[in-house]
Amino acid sequence: MDFSGLVKGVQDFWDFIWPPILCLVALVGITSYIAPLTFSKMLSKLTNFRPTDQRQIQFVKVSKRFGFDKLLPIICAFLLIFVLDVVRNIVVMGGQAIPPVISYTPSALVLKDNSDSMIQCLWKTRSESIHLQQEATIKAAASPQEVERLSRKDPDPTHLDTRYGFVNFEDITQLINAAVADAEVQHKDSEPVKSLHYAEGNTSTPHMVFCGLKFLFLYTLILSFIELRRSTTRPRVMLRTFIMLGVIFAGMFFYFLRYLRATENVEDMKRYVAQTYPINGSMHCDAFDDQTSMDLDSLYEKAVSHEQSRHERWWSLQFPDTKIFTWSWEQLTGPRAELDRQHGP
Repeated sequence: MDFSGLVKGVQDFWDFIWPPILCLVALVGITSYIAPLTFSKMLSKLTNFRPTDQRQIQFVKVSKRFGFDKLLPIICAFLLIFVLDVVRNIVVMGGQAIPPVISYTPSALVLKDNSDSMIQCLWKTRSESIHLQQEATIKAAASPQEVERLSRKDPDPTHLDTRYGFVNFEDITQLINAAVADAEVQHKDSEPVKSLHYAEGNTSTPHMVFCGLKFLFLYTLILSFIELRRSTTRPRVMLRTFIMLGVIFAGMFFYFLRYLRATENVEDMKRYVAQTYPINGSMHCDAFDDQTSMDLDSLYEKAVSHEQSRHERWWSLQFPDTKIFTWSWEQLTGPRAELDRQHGP
């Protein structure tokens, strides 16, 4: 008997059920720890919605009469899964909308590994390809005047910057992604492609937890303000709030680092797949003569030095652009504020 389907089904169910359960436990735990008065009031309101014994007996009789009693377990399971899914969406998707948002630049990661022979070969081959295309365009010109005009693009044949095409590391990233996309179609069952998919799956959990913790951080602050209005022991509420915020912030920092590490692994696996299944004609450094190879080496070092001089990280935390708020405020109060500045002291 093949149990692979059963095992996969159990694994998929577990992957679906554990995030909302943890979200619900976290919400209940934070509420009871930060705001015990608010939590007890919420429980008392929930108990008021509990139907009386007489209504429960009537419901059981009606369900048995119409045959709904056999469907009650299925209906209850469906409602439970629905509630858990709603909780997960509120926490995770709400956290995704809360700044900061993690972003990264794949080309900066390529630049970080500029000593990789595959990256160097991709860059050199692309640069030489642009150079050959330029030569072919000049040769295919219809008239001597056109040939002369196109030839002015390279006034000094010894100048490497004009002899070869300009290639940035975003072009290399596009070549790698194109090779990966082709490999996922042509070699979808190969070990490199499977390893890439496994690495991509490892980024989802850290990112989801990071977003959920952002929501819990904001939830803790709001809950603390509500509790401070009711509690007579405000110092205790403040102390518990700071402790909880510190724990959540430490968790955010930990899963932030895990997400960065998982993202690096994904980009490494993409380069491995692109090296294992390269696009035809994307890497033929062995065909270069010595002079061409030396020229391209010099150009590559120059391009790397130029990119590294920017001193940019490959990842960043994006916050909301405050310009839109400033612009909106100026649209509402701009003329009045301008008059006040003109007539002011």
